[in-house]
Amino acid sequence: MVTANSKQPLGTILQEAKLITPYQVETALNEQKKHPQRRLGEILAEKGWIKQQTADFFAEEWEKVLTQAQQGTPQSLGYYLREAGLIDDYQLDDILAEQGQGRMWMRIGALAVLKGWLNQTTVDFLLTHLHPDKAGDSPFIRAKQ
Repeated sequence: MVTANSKQPLGTILQEAKLITPYQVETALNEQKKHPQRRLGEILAEKGWIKQQTADFFAEEWEKVLTQAQQGTPQSLGYYLREAGLIDDYQLDDILAEQGQGRMWMRIGALAVLKGWLNQTTVDFLLTHLHPDKAGDSPFIRAKQ
């Protein structure tokens, strides 16, 4: 597990979260060698492999977010998905509305995967690092009484 004291390279984090492939990292690193002033996340975003917001989140915010999680004060998964640019406000609102209407008694990550907005590995990566107590939970939520 990544800890706040063990900063990993951006490419490693993004690969672990299955947001990019090893080929994409290698290609971006080769580009960065030719243009050392460019940031890896900028290159990945320019090629359309991830959003710039996603690159910035994992490059600039990830360590702080991990520290919050280790201190027991993480935000909700939906908050992080939106902050990282992995889902937008409309998608988050759509999931929350479905949960609120009782049509889908599933957790936010499971619904995002079901809708094709995220892959399960990305959700698992975030849960393992930010909400380890919920990482193995069922994707279903108990119905409200």
